[in-house]
Parts: sequence; C-alpha cells; structure tokens
Amino acid sequence: MKKLLITGLLLALSIKGFSTCIVIFISSNGHIYVAADSKRTFYFADSSRSETICKIHHLGANYFAIAGIDDAGLLARVNTALGEKANIDSAIHAFGEAMVLHYNKLITDMISYYPDKVEHFLNDGLAQVSFFGFYNGKPRITNIEFECRLGVNGAVITSYRTIQIKDITVIGMSGDIANASYKDMPSGYTREHDPALYVQKLVQIEIKSQPQAVGGPVDVLELLPVGEVWIRRNESAAVY
Repeated sequence: MKKLLITGLLLALSIKGFSTCIVIFISSNGHIYVAADSKRTFYFADSSRSETICKIHHLGANYFAIAGIDDAGLLARVNTALGEKANIDSAIHAFGEAMVLHYNKLITDMISYYPDKVEHFLNDGLAQVSFFGFYNGKPRITNIEFECRLGVNGAVITSYRTIQIKDITVIGMSGDIANASYKDMPSGYTREHDPALYVQKLVQIEIKSQPQAVGGPVDVLELLPVGEVWIRRNESAAVY
C-alpha cells in the first residue's frame, strides 16, 4: 500500500515530467549536434530542490536523451534494451514494449489513488525519448513517444510510436522555441556555420522563458562518424 501511495504521489507531479529542453540536430556537415539543459528538480509537498546533471547519455555507440514521467524508469529500460539488442531498431522496439507494461501499471495505480490526475496524462503524453548516432556511417535520429488513453471500459491503454527525424527535434519543453519571434531565434547563418551554437541558443530560449523548469549550464555535444567531441560539458554534474 505504501509503495502504491508513493507511486501515486510521484505521478501526481507529472506536470513537471517534461521539465527539460534537449535539441538534437543533423547539420549540413553531416554531424549530429546535441544541446541539453542540466537542471533536474525534485518536487516535494511544499518545496523543491534542484541539482545539475548531464542529460545526454550513451551506451556504446548508441546515444539517447529522455524527457517525461519516471525518468529513472525510462533510463533503466533504455539501458536494458540497448544492452540486450545489438540492432538499434530491435532495441527501440524492446524498450517501447517494456515501457508500455511499466506505464500501464503506473497509470492503473494512479487511477486507484489519484483519479483526478489522470487527465494530465491523456492531454500531455507520458514521455519522449530520442535515440541518435551513426549507423552504417550515416547520422540518424529516431524519436519514440508514449501516450495513454482510457478504453471504453476504463481500461488503461498505453501506446508508443516511433518517428524518424529528418534534421532537428526538440524533446521536453519546446513551445517557446516554436513560438519565438524572428529576432529571438538564432540566425540561418549560425545554423549553417556554427551548429553547436545554434542548438545551444535554442535551449537558451526555453531557459529564458521557463527558468523554474529549465536551466543550468547547457551541455553541448558534437557527434562525428569517428567519435564524439564535447564542446561544453559540466564535469561537476551529478550522476544521473
């Protein structure tokens, strides 16, 4: 019973689940550039506490970033899937199936203890995870998104979809980037000639607009077919 109540309390704070901004971009030079805010906030009944973490992860040659409800559960299941499946598409599928089962249980528990909170999940979705790297020498970004709905008999139905990204994606908070004025957006010249700065500036738009949810130093990674280059990285960040 206590475990279920704790689970319900965490889920009741789900509106904070997407409190991050991570940009992944395939530049015209064929490299992948990633920028991520580093603020992670823990919310309690009447207070909160923040720490600095690195939100860009990798296992071997597979890189990924996550945004959503139960980030620890997402991280654990990504690592398990990537560790067990050599093929990236098989790993993404295995991860998706594992999270569907996990989320079904969480939402079912939530309906029992916090039925008034379920609407947040139906409106906002559960999570976004982006997998990126070089496969057969070519850059690739694949997003997987989870959502939930209730069946006609009140049954919890969790599903996921995968999306192949052509050039750029933003997971987590992105509304202020989408609605930014021309003068606030980084220029086309920056996008073409300094893609690392371009993705960094996009994340900074969300930091400026949503300082309570997105913040901290911005980590910036450049991925090449032959390896990685950290352009900006907070070496003192806590272990995720």
